[in-house]
Amino acid sequence: MTNPPAVADILGRIKRPEKTVSLCLAGDLQAELEDLERALAAARERPSGGTLAESATPEARQIAQQIQDLQARMREHVTVFRFRGLSSKGYSDLVAQHPPTAEDKEEASDVNWKTFAPGLVAACAVSPPMTVEEAGQLADALTQAQWDALVVAAYSTCKRDVDIPFSYAASAVLQASAKNSK
Repeated sequence: MTNPPAVADILGRIKRPEKTVSLCLAGDLQAELEDLERALAAARERPSGGTLAESATPEARQIAQQIQDLQARMREHVTVFRFRGLSSKGYSDLVAQHPPTAEDKEEASDVNWKTFAPGLVAACAVSPPMTVEEAGQLADALTQAQWDALVVAAYSTCKRDVDIPFSYAASAVLQASAKNSK
């Protein structure tokens, strides 16, 4: 019978959960991409006069290339935010610093989300590191959806369990690779 690990050993192995959020900060390019996608759909609907294999007209190929070029430009404007969960005490201390208002209590919230969210994002931010003031500036500059993505990621590192999810993509790649090597 093996001895269970000592608590000191367990404490030494703990790594709090981390999550990343990728945001394209050049949101103005999204409309340009949508316009090109519509133009490509229209160009593909026009008859090319060739076989099915030759169905891409020069116009469609040109638009497709513009889409790929624009996607590359958009990738240049992606910033990845990394968050790490707080300890249980760290999280409860943060909650205590942001007591709910009367309105928050009516909505059954245990914190004042207007002040708690920037505090949580700043406290959990690993990369880029940020102050509460900087997190507030991000909240003011980002769209609500972008800000929510950061808050949800920070919150989930503290309040969600760590699981080992099944990766369909990894499984598919490995199955295809195994079939090709036979």
